[in-house]
Amino acid sequence: MTVETAVYRLPVSAVIAGATPEEDIFVTEAAVEALRTLRQVNHLPEHYVVRLGVRSGPPARRVPYTLGFDAQVRPEDYEFPVADLRFVVDARSIFYLMGVTLDYTEGSAGRGFLFKEPRRERPSEHGQEQDPLRARIIEALKTCYDPEIPVNIWDLGLIYRIDIDEQRNVHILMTVTAPACPVADLLPRQVEEAVRQVPDVGNVTVELTFDPPWHVGRMSDAARLQLGLL
Repeated sequence: MTVETAVYRLPVSAVIAGATPEEDIFVTEAAVEALRTLRQVNHLPEHYVVRLGVRSGPPARRVPYTLGFDAQVRPEDYEFPVADLRFVVDARSIFYLMGVTLDYTEGSAGRGFLFKEPRRERPSEHGQEQDPLRARIIEALKTCYDPEIPVNIWDLGLIYRIDIDEQRNVHILMTVTAPACPVADLLPRQVEEAVRQVPDVGNVTVELTFDPPWHVGRMSDAARLQLGLL
């Protein structure tokens, strides 16, 4: 099932600056019906909400999604009503869930909820000639890591653009996984230092942006495989 078949939309684009409608969270009718059934079978009160999120804690081998019912709505939550259900997503998780579709499937292989991720072209690779200097810069970027995810920032999709002028000065446009990321200040400095070490590079400037926001669809196939998302 693809995003086009999702009948419900959690409008992330209405609450996150710079997000587009295609980066909303989608929920299929099958998922909604399965959640209703779970609520009834478990005799949960109507004030219980459906919580979507990602697991946090020490660096893990993957970025698993979480789904469950919760009796409380927290101050940092975004709340989205869907029919007779209420979905909530915390401020950190919402950036990982952008563009994701929650589905429910029943078949010979079993039944259960599925999180289906968007597959989009990575802006950092579009229309850029792979000259030797650029290739060396990319290799340098692959030595930098987000401390919360054990994947280098290039394969994670945090690098949006690499511009090199005639004097070999380098300007890098990048992002972090969320505005509240604890390394939002540190990581750009690490990137600048790593690129400065590349032979033949002139001046290096790094610009941080959140437009568009990062989401898991920007990961390379290598990153998705490493995190168990393929």
